[in-house]
Amino acid sequence: MKAIPPLHLLLAFDAVARRSSFSKAAEELHLSHSAVSHRIRELERLVEKPLFVRSTRAVALTAEGLHLHQQVQQPLLQLAQAFGAQDGARGSVVRISALPSFARWRLVPALSRLGAQPGWNVEIQPSIDTVDLERGDADIAVRFARTRPAAHHCEKLMDDEWFPVAAPAYLERLGVPAGTAAFRKAVLLAHTRQPWKPWLDKAGIRVPAQRQQGMAFTDTGFVLDAALGLQGIALGRRSLVQELLASGALVRLGEVALPSEQSYYLLASERTAITPQGQQVMAWIRSLAPA
Repeated sequence: MKAIPPLHLLLAFDAVARRSSFSKAAEELHLSHSAVSHRIRELERLVEKPLFVRSTRAVALTAEGLHLHQQVQQPLLQLAQAFGAQDGARGSVVRISALPSFARWRLVPALSRLGAQPGWNVEIQPSIDTVDLERGDADIAVRFARTRPAAHHCEKLMDDEWFPVAAPAYLERLGVPAGTAAFRKAVLLAHTRQPWKPWLDKAGIRVPAQRQQGMAFTDTGFVLDAALGLQGIALGRRSLVQELLASGALVRLGEVALPSEQSYYLLASERTAITPQGQQVMAWIRSLAPA
């Protein structure tokens, strides 16, 4: 018996066959056009048959391709149902590993928008550790990184930027407006991996070096907690403070923003990416990123 082709090749084949387009299949799978083309060529090499007729305007299945698609559609659906609708608690949960700050300030407040169906749910696991999805550490992950993390499915979720925010009551206590004057009196709250100096230099604000140290935290969520607790001005990330700004719990100080050197990435295991539940959770997380 011939070896069964790798699942990622069959998923690419199914997507191109259904969408009649390499570009649309690439968009659905969150891959590059060349990656999808490479997978189709590899599958054609393994089955030793041309599967598509390619033209400048359309992509159509060959007779062999049509027959193969008819054979694999149902097994792929059954695989999706098997991984998404197993009996027992383990099979009914999609596990999301996310940075503690992102989990608290973005995922948890938006859970009501997920629309989980009866029989399955999500489990949010706050973590900053490297995650191996194929080993089973989690099903889906959100990571904040300088370079693209390794995973079966990896897509950039959004870029980010840093700018100062403070609680209105804290500014009232200092007796200053929400502007650069606040930096003459305020305590500066920062992340240990994101010092104040780059933002202050860009904004043209001079603050003595000893005051720039302020209070430092290893998680941006703690920085925001301290700002909400009237402890000082926080250097926060746009991705985390947008709801706090909208509610008035925090206000932004000035228009200067410092682009982040890191970006958010959405990762998923191969088994999760094909399940209806996994696809729904991934779509929900994408909806949390600004357009």
